Amino acid sequence: MSAVETVVPQPSQRGFVIRLVRDEEHEETGSVTALAYRESYGFISDDYEASLRDVAGRTVLGEVWVAVDDDGAILGSVWVARPNRRLAEVAEPGETDFRQLAVAPAARGRGVGAALTRHVIELARRRGSHRVVMNSGGYMTGAHRLYEKLGFRRLPEREGLKEVEPGRFVELLAFGYDLGEPAAAIPRSVSVERTTWDDPRAVALRAEMDEEIGPRYADRWPADDPEALARSQRTFSVDPADIVAVVLAVDTDGRAVGHAALRDLAHDGTRDLEVKRVFVQQSGRGTGASRALLAELEHIAVERGAPRLILQTGDRQHDAVALYEKLGYTPIPIYEPYTEHLFSRTFEKRV
Repeated sequence: MSAVETVVPQPSQRGFVIRLVRDEEHEETGSVTALAYRESYGFISDDYEASLRDVAGRTVLGEVWVAVDDDGAILGSVWVARPNRRLAEVAEPGETDFRQLAVAPAARGRGVGAALTRHVIELARRRGSHRVVMNSGGYMTGAHRLYEKLGFRRLPEREGLKEVEPGRFVELLAFGYDLGEPAAAIPRSVSVERTTWDDPRAVALRAEMDEEIGPRYADRWPADDPEALARSQRTFSVDPADIVAVVLAVDTDGRAVGHAALRDLAHDGTRDLEVKRVFVQQSGRGTGASRALLAELEHIAVERGAPRLILQTGDRQHDAVALYEKLGYTPIPIYEPYTEHLFSRTFEKRV
């Protein structure tokens, strides 16, 4: 995180914005999704409704994007696969799939469903996917009209009956939106290169990180308190003089797709090496780049005789938290300079 992220979002000209769901919005988003499905399709089973309401569970497996009006109300949502992963068997390598597109009944007619679908298409385009795909029940004719209007086509070779609950089979249609010719297979390995903070590739990756992560926390900055805002900017800024290592993940084509750094941090009466600015481009996710970057930082820590690494992330970066926990990082109390920012999640790993 950095001071760049203190930008305050402006109201959208169309009356809503599309962004990742926030933890405190899970219940409302689930209610909107369940209501939309009941309104459109009549009876839904208790188990299916429970799955529609389980937004927290969906964020573990993919990304939940929401359309939010200028007053903060949830107008609609869509569940999207993470880069180089899939939510359903309908997706093949190089494709992005999505599920559970839903618009609140009261918000219909405002273009919310079309905007969410176009957002998925744009995400896929940026990730280098050659097609967007999804399954849809044969009875979901309203959704089918939307997809066809936006340029999706049927994929009959991927259609058929599917057992969605024990003993209950549903005809699933398949739709695809072509973005281009299938690309060559995504490289499944990366190399790690040590570099400097001012390496143009590193600078570009940090700027891309700010653009992607910043909007998630824009509402957390005290825009109406200049002194508190200035403190936040100081907290999340990085002095290049404190950086002791920068590493890049480089794919098999020689492109830098990931970034991580270590800084020497004096805090709470002690000193530690702190992991900073871990980021992998969407096109490089699923290639092991994050693990490779963190492994290299751990090697550097051992070389420097450090007993542990520490790091701070935010409560809206679920992927990051899950990765750190898988790699053996354990939670610790919030440390300086982040103690004022209670949305911080802080970890350590003994090396």
